[in-house]
Amino acid sequence: MQYPNPKIKFYKIRTFNEKLSVSFDFLRENWKQLLKLSLYLILPICLFQAFAMNSFMDIYFKTLGISTGTAFSDMNLYSIVINYLAVVVFLLLGSSMLYALVFTMMIEYERRDDRMMSIKMGDIRKPLIRNIGKLLTVYGLELVLILVISGVFGLLMGISSLTGVIILAVIMILVLVAILVLLMIPMNLFMPIYIFEEISFSQALKKSFRYGFSHFGDTFLVLLVFGFIANIVSSVTSTPWMIIFFIGQFFTLAEPESGLNASVAYQFVVYILGIIQSYGSYASLIIVAIAIAFQYFHIREKKEGITVASDIQNFEHL
Repeated sequence: MQYPNPKIKFYKIRTFNEKLSVSFDFLRENWKQLLKLSLYLILPICLFQAFAMNSFMDIYFKTLGISTGTAFSDMNLYSIVINYLAVVVFLLLGSSMLYALVFTMMIEYERRDDRMMSIKMGDIRKPLIRNIGKLLTVYGLELVLILVISGVFGLLMGISSLTGVIILAVIMILVLVAILVLLMIPMNLFMPIYIFEEISFSQALKKSFRYGFSHFGDTFLVLLVFGFIANIVSSVTSTPWMIIFFIGQFFTLAEPESGLNASVAYQFVVYILGIIQSYGSYASLIIVAIAIAFQYFHIREKKEGITVASDIQNFEHL
């Protein structure tokens, strides 16, 4: 098949505008395949995530007494925690699967002559499962770091009530926030490094910090801009769910006897919109995954000269 545009070259030094342009060019060329396979892969997660999210929100409002004026109870707290943890688990699993899918498809794009035109889930099942496992370990590490920092943060918040240590606690909290922001850059580069290179977990981690701190500014700018774009896309699918959900909460508060919140039709509509909201949040991450991948290609080409090394190797084989 003839393509109107030449195949996109991954390893190339690019300016920020060029990275912005090439990310959208790649998305424009392959959006059908990306959406089709992501829907096939992520939809089962969305079905469960929407149910957990709706349950969490409904119980949360009831606990606050907004919906029915019911008092707080241990059972409400237990339900909130269980549903919240379920949402977190689905988010971690869904994000790992989405990023792994995008990166695996990009590898196939570079390898295939027909790019991704005829790609099917069966063609990438084995490397996809392997890459999902890799990214789950990355997210596991990130979760541990967040829990440790949050624990220290909570401890400092607790002791900050003592007058003598308030200033010290505030300073330490600011330091922890700065550390969290600093870690965000190498952790985002960790994912494409670990997927695109055949290296160990520890080697990928070291390399992510080396790449992240040496290109902190431009990587932060890529994440900021494309994260903002992803939030706009995500808001398109999340807004209908939010509107319908809060309308139900409002009418239940104003007219408790109406029973709108318990209506089967209302619950069904909220559930369907919750599925759309969940998938939209994952679909919006596709552009972020593509952008961080091209940022990684840019950094690696700049530091290791992948294209030059490949050209020399090809010349030697002539």
